[in-house]
Amino acid sequence: MEKFDKLFGWIIFTILGVCIGISTFIHWVTPEIFQVPAVMGPYFSESPILELILTDFGASIAALLIFYYSFHKFGLWKSMLFLTGSFIFTGLEEAMWIFSGRFGLVFPTYFFAKGGLWFFEVPFYTCIGWYVIAFGCVFLAEKLFPIRGYLAYAGIGALLAVNYDLWADPVNVNLNLVTAIPTDVGMWVWEMQNTLKIFGIPLMNFIGWFLVVFLFAILWKVVPRRVDEWGKRKATLVFYGIIPLLLGTCLAVLSAIEILIIQNFFTNVNILPIPVI
Repeated sequence: MEKFDKLFGWIIFTILGVCIGISTFIHWVTPEIFQVPAVMGPYFSESPILELILTDFGASIAALLIFYYSFHKFGLWKSMLFLTGSFIFTGLEEAMWIFSGRFGLVFPTYFFAKGGLWFFEVPFYTCIGWYVIAFGCVFLAEKLFPIRGYLAYAGIGALLAVNYDLWADPVNVNLNLVTAIPTDVGMWVWEMQNTLKIFGIPLMNFIGWFLVVFLFAILWKVVPRRVDEWGKRKATLVFYGIIPLLLGTCLAVLSAIEILIIQNFFTNVNILPIPVI
């Protein structure tokens, strides 16, 4: 194991650990700072310990299995880039939308209703789940469609991720229809009104899924390949330095589509709504 890889691992996982610890403390102990919504007193019918086991622990096991495979295929440095980069990028992207809607910077968006550990206002299991899904879809795209060109490769991986979310999101938002608890809220709650929906889920969600996986797949594919020219230190700084630009791109593109197109031409359209039982 190279010295830089070990140092990089200690630094990045320490930063993430501190962020998760502070965010979790704020979320549970001083929720007024993030203006955490009160849902079902306030969040779930199960105990926090059970919720932690069912979500964070389960997601971590899946991530460890993926990371183990990635380590043997790509090495430690590239594996840590994908794990931490996808965690940070998707976590900040989700937090950006939640806070923007909650504090009135854009239209109301959504919030998460369940979770144990938190990264800002995004549950830990969501961030780590993004890693599992993104890695699986991007890797599967490369294996099933051995084509050349970053755009096509990233686009196919992103479409696979959207296909997964087309069934996963409606189920997790409508847990009262699929669980034994008829009053149970979903894993997250959508607040967007006057918008175009598919299965009761705003279209912006699926566009966001595509953008996030598409942009990150290109980032991970392009930057590490310059390591021989730049060295790992510079390549790492460039990798994480580009993430804020990708976040700005997501915010600009999604806001423009929602405000300029959807809310002007597709107000209150729900394609294939979920039936109420």
